[in-house]
Amino acid sequence: MVVAEFKKLKRQMLLYRVVQTILVGLLVFLAMNYQGLFTLRGKPEHFISSLVAAIVIQLLLIYPVYKLAWRDVGIEIEGTATGLTSEQLTALRRKRLIGDLWKFCGVAFFIVFVALIPDAKKAAGATWFLATTIFSFLLTCLMYFQCFNFSAKKQLKETK
Repeated sequence: MVVAEFKKLKRQMLLYRVVQTILVGLLVFLAMNYQGLFTLRGKPEHFISSLVAAIVIQLLLIYPVYKLAWRDVGIEIEGTATGLTSEQLTALRRKRLIGDLWKFCGVAFFIVFVALIPDAKKAAGATWFLATTIFSFLLTCLMYFQCFNFSAKKQLKETK
């Protein structure tokens, strides 16, 4: 009976694992391309510094992303309860919308930031900022999916 209640959440966790695999592949592909680009331009140290900057950004984002993932899992688990009133369903829907709004704002920030970076011909350091931003975006997405799966496993274990 418990397996049937959390079937949607377990499918979502499986989907997130597949997405993580795709994102890791994309991250490796982009890292190889940027490493080649920086080497071609004669500044291979920029590749390492962009990776270090992306990791520092990740360290700053760990707590907010983890809390968002924990909250999203809690909402999914609350939504599986039977006999919810219309007020409770409305409150859950509102919580989901707020979580989705936070995720949309994060993605929009990275898209706008990348779109506003000037062309590499106009600014010498543009490629470094672009690499750092893209690495940070991919790592943030990976971190959210990993935190979601970790939180889901932990909260499912607590409910059993």
